[in-house]
Amino acid sequence: MSEWEDIRRQARAVIGEEEPLRLDLPERDGAPIGRLFVDHAAPALAVHRCPPASPEHPARCSEAHRLVTSQPAYLLASAAEPDQAEIRTLATATAESLADRTGAALLIEVWTPFEHDDEDVDPFGRRPGFTLYVPDAPAVQAAGAALADALSGIEIAEQGADVTCITTDAIAPPGLAPLVDGTDGRIALLGLAVDAVFLNPREGEFYPRVLDALRSALAPALATATQTFAREAGTPAAPAGRRHLEPVAEVVDRGLSELSREYGFLLQVTPVNAAEAWDAFQTGGFETAPELLYRPLTFDPDALRRQLFALPVERVEDPDVAALLREKRDEIGAEVQMILDRETPGFLAGSLKVYGAPDDRLVALAHGVLDALPESDGSADEIVGATAFASQARAELDHYRAQYEGFTSSVEIRDDIPGSLMVSKGHLLVGAAAGVPAPRVRALLAHEVGTHVLTYYNGCAQPLRVLRHGLAGYEDLQEGLAVLAERLVGGLTASRMRTLAARVLAARCLVEGATFVEGFRQLREATDLSARAAFGIVLRVFRGGGLTKDMVYLRGLRDLLRHLADGGAYWPLFVGKIALRHLPLAESLRQRGVLGPVPLRPRYADDPDALARLDRVRGGLSVLDLLR
Repeated sequence: MSEWEDIRRQARAVIGEEEPLRLDLPERDGAPIGRLFVDHAAPALAVHRCPPASPEHPARCSEAHRLVTSQPAYLLASAAEPDQAEIRTLATATAESLADRTGAALLIEVWTPFEHDDEDVDPFGRRPGFTLYVPDAPAVQAAGAALADALSGIEIAEQGADVTCITTDAIAPPGLAPLVDGTDGRIALLGLAVDAVFLNPREGEFYPRVLDALRSALAPALATATQTFAREAGTPAAPAGRRHLEPVAEVVDRGLSELSREYGFLLQVTPVNAAEAWDAFQTGGFETAPELLYRPLTFDPDALRRQLFALPVERVEDPDVAALLREKRDEIGAEVQMILDRETPGFLAGSLKVYGAPDDRLVALAHGVLDALPESDGSADEIVGATAFASQARAELDHYRAQYEGFTSSVEIRDDIPGSLMVSKGHLLVGAAAGVPAPRVRALLAHEVGTHVLTYYNGCAQPLRVLRHGLAGYEDLQEGLAVLAERLVGGLTASRMRTLAARVLAARCLVEGATFVEGFRQLREATDLSARAAFGIVLRVFRGGGLTKDMVYLRGLRDLLRHLADGGAYWPLFVGKIALRHLPLAESLRQRGVLGPVPLRPRYADDPDALARLDRVRGGLSVLDLLR
């Protein structure tokens, strides 16, 4: 049996099974001439062939292979003439195997013309261009029309696309024979020539990020064509895209997950001497900023960054997954740099990059909250100490542990964090000096355990591990969900809302250049907070050199309420630690089968009173409405 016959045999045997097929084509000059990949039995096979190597563009043609690697089934080939007949046979055999399982298959051949006769072409102002070659057959004509419509909406570098459609049966890249020469009627062929806007024809420069942008834009367009063809051909409907994480994506995801666990951002930027700092600040008459101390680094930043940027994100083929992983990689890099920049101006610059600054509307909302709430009457609630609160938290964890065997969260009382609560790596940390007002215990359990811990373990249940540690920019939604949970269980107090608003005002003071002492004074003037409470907020915001993260509580709540008022989903937001902007992508991955079921829902999901409050929120409540 020849190498080609063995490849065709393996393809026929595996296509349609649960596991994806990934086969290298035979080697020539020590390297495979291409690859066949089939994630599942999809009704289309994307093909990218390179003509027999020319002295000018062989490497660029191989780069252009990436135009189709986003698809659930593709064939890549860069071969000399003797192998071309075998490649065409393999393409036909693969398409037939797909058609055996789906009813019909569309061969979409994509190529890139590299010849440029016009030396006056502006390499920096070229519109993306597409030429469609479509035979005169109803199902393919419909697919071609849908593809043309999708392509017309593509923009690269703010340049809109030019799309040309040609009806013809002669479909093949220049210099190559058509992939199929007569079929049994179940296989159709469509051609797409993509202008090489990722090349500078004058200088021969290659722009890989332009190619990536073009590839990402092509992915949904080709999926639209496939779905249209399937519908017109009467094949079963199925979600577009891949159903499995590819091996290289798993490598990158696992690496990012491990690195996320290694450096513990919040612990590294949280002062370990908060109590001593307050004593010194008070003794000094609130006139001298306290000296803040931080734990020694528990990781080697150089080694971590070397590992981080060695992860082959650029090789991930699924554009949706690649985008999530690239965002997370860049966020980790920014957070590590912030840790290195503690107590320097670079720390605030990094914070603004990761979390942003409070805008005027958010500051106005914070003032609105403070104006709408009555001043504190000075009455004190019973305080639940760290040990008693930890005991109740362990009972709450037992509730979730009974639902999901993978739930292994624990509670730890720590001396090295301020008198507050923190979730790290799925575990609840309770400051030894923490004291929780009794009416707030249930609310804080819903916040810390029912949101932060729960979404960590829901993320643990998914193949994409970064969901447990948080996709880039997840904090707004995470804190918005957590604060709303306090409201749903009836524990969002006026004092709590004043604190969240005050954090926004402190962040505004920070970004406007105030010192620690000035921020403390301005906060005391703008609110009725006690000196101790104002100090705690300023400490959180000014730590490390300036951390704007604490404004995300109010911002996240505001944005979440808008999302729900607009009819947005609620329970899918608990799939892991995601941002609101990730919800459509997470839903797409769920429909494809990449993400699985969510094992845990917050405890209040079974509380009729909480669900009634949620229904009222969905009716269109603003932050200020929550206060009434």
